[in-house]
Amino acid sequence: MSDIFREATLKGLFQSSFEFFREQMKAQYTGWGCFTNWVSMLWCVARHGSSPAEYAQLNFDKKSDRERARYFTMLRFERFIQKVNTGDKQLFINKAAFNRRFAPYLNRDWLDLSQASFDEFEAFVKAHGHVMLKATSLSCGKGISRYDYDPADDLRALYDGSRDMLAEEMVLQHSSLAAFNPASTNVPRLNTMVDGKGNVHVFSAFLRTGAGNAVVDNMGAGGMAAHIDVDTGVVTTPAIDMNRREYVVHPLSGVPFPGYHVPHWEEAVSLVTAAAKEVPDMRYIGWDVAVTDKGVCLIEGNDRADICVRQFVDRRGWYKELTRLL
Repeated sequence: MSDIFREATLKGLFQSSFEFFREQMKAQYTGWGCFTNWVSMLWCVARHGSSPAEYAQLNFDKKSDRERARYFTMLRFERFIQKVNTGDKQLFINKAAFNRRFAPYLNRDWLDLSQASFDEFEAFVKAHGHVMLKATSLSCGKGISRYDYDPADDLRALYDGSRDMLAEEMVLQHSSLAAFNPASTNVPRLNTMVDGKGNVHVFSAFLRTGAGNAVVDNMGAGGMAAHIDVDTGVVTTPAIDMNRREYVVHPLSGVPFPGYHVPHWEEAVSLVTAAAKEVPDMRYIGWDVAVTDKGVCLIEGNDRADICVRQFVDRRGWYKELTRLL
């Protein structure tokens, strides 16, 4: 049964990748231009190991073959990950395992509901009032919800239905980040690479923010992201969403992206640098860091953080630079 599911999943990914490419090209080209891009896309699949969606998302239609060679593609990234991340991947798949391993960097209370009693859960909810419930093994913003305590609620039913989840103290984000979209926790993602000598490089960063009322800021859930200069913590570009729409200001709040300085930036860089040193055999990680009025806290780490999204937001390729660090 699992083989059937895997085949169906791969088939669905293949179809959605072609559909994304087709829609993006149709919006920009007609006639001969559309035909030549289909040929060019198939060449990039064969020559560079890209997916059809990557061809559209990374603007390969406007790049020379030499420029395309500077980008990670689906195939290049898979080979890269197999070389650099040889440690315990469960630390980054299972949120409970992650929280236990990186507890000193979380700076917030949490409970593993598969281990906690109802009395512990009830005390936790009443103590914090607002909590995040997270499925332990889902990603891309899935399985995350906010719960606001109400004495009239049936906490026993909530507990019984959440035994495969974590309960975490709600992070109160910095007021300037909340100004973008108070409905979502708007977090910087800082990306680290450990070189062959054990030195940690924070090579890229971007600010993610939600677009609607969802509590998550994930681009796959309709959010957007803007590039952050690693040295200064300043946003240097408009935000961009998965459909390649750019936003100089947030569409809901009107707060501008370029020029925004992420608070406590040096502290955030220090936090992910220290966390990366904890797992030197997991050399490539994308870290989500929440910024509060008091400082920073680690939200999660991603051992397969989508390099296509990173290059898309950064508007540049990272293949040459990161492979030099091997």
